[in-house]
Amino acid sequence: MAETLLINAGDVIEVQLTSETVVIEGAGGRRNAEPGHITNRMRLFVRQTDGVEKKYDFEDTELGVREEQRVAIVRGKLKRWPEPRNLILFNLSSGESDTFEQGLAAYLGHRPFFGPLWKAAVLSFGVMLIFWFVSNFIERNGEGGLMSISLAVMFGFLTYPVFWWLCRTWDRITEKMRYRSARKKFIAEMSGRVQAYASAPKAETPPEPNSAK
Repeated sequence: MAETLLINAGDVIEVQLTSETVVIEGAGGRRNAEPGHITNRMRLFVRQTDGVEKKYDFEDTELGVREEQRVAIVRGKLKRWPEPRNLILFNLSSGESDTFEQGLAAYLGHRPFFGPLWKAAVLSFGVMLIFWFVSNFIERNGEGGLMSISLAVMFGFLTYPVFWWLCRTWDRITEKMRYRSARKKFIAEMSGRVQAYASAPKAETPPEPNSAK
């Protein structure tokens, strides 16, 4: 799946902060006494280094940003996403940053080509072949016939749930380790790349068009 990394930087010209309370409705359409959760949103209007003005929306960020500060926004896009998702927001003026874990997990996450079901099936089939070989050729001198096959199939079915649990646990542990390493490396790489924007000259405000008299 193709990945696209987008890095935009510029000077903040306006900051808008809003919050939204999500209320969970109970039976009969009644609202519960307590809200489900509160979502804080920050909208930044940025004049980029190329002079183009754009707005960017962020949810639940704790990074402080004010007007005239320089920021860099790192976003990622995959084919399954209709719009780029926020990955990291850098405040180049203060030297602080904030990460958006859902976007990072989706962008850097890796799903094994063969899942635990397929791995367990292959391991169980291998055990079944070994059990059949031992039962047919070693214990019965090649005359095990249908009995050896039946026992091997039964033994393969019995070991399949065990292998599935082991493979699932292994995938979870190794994927967490891989993601943490990839996340650390990605943040360090982006921190170095956005420093080039910190010293870039400010973009000039485009002149207003002359009104017709």
